[in-house]
Amino acid sequence: MEDNNLTPKQQLFIDNYINNGGDHIQAYKDSGYTASSDNSLYAGVNRLLRNVKVSAEIARYKAGNLAKQAKKREKIDIDQDWLISQLITTIEDARQVNQHNVVRNSIVDIGKLCGLYVDKREVNAQLSIDAQLTQLDTSTLIQALTEAKHPEAIEAEFHEVSED
Repeated sequence: MEDNNLTPKQQLFIDNYINNGGDHIQAYKDSGYTASSDNSLYAGVNRLLRNVKVSAEIARYKAGNLAKQAKKREKIDIDQDWLISQLITTIEDARQVNQHNVVRNSIVDIGKLCGLYVDKREVNAQLSIDAQLTQLDTSTLIQALTEAKHPEAIEAEFHEVSED
């Protein structure tokens, strides 16, 4: 990681944070910071995490890590056929060791992927929505559709993110 004017302890905290899988308390302790009580420990960790330089470096690491994960997912062409082939392999392996629940669950998962199984909650939600829509008169439905086509803008603060 590049320095960015971080103190050695701050850089050590970031390195420990990354190596400890995001455990900020352990990273704080491993970096040589001390606290007289749990309250002062949490306050120190929060103060360090709110430090602009430290949080920017952690964010830079997380963004790089997300990009790596996205590239890894792109390499594996995960689609319905791949998932089904993996489940079939699981079924074959499970049958060899008499794991019948694994076989059954894998068959159900294949059925869901193929659209043969529908979750009861999905059906109930659809029926509920259909029942509500049939109770509305035509003018109310047309008004709702018109409003949906032209939603009001939401005022909010935003920050532009560059890909540097």
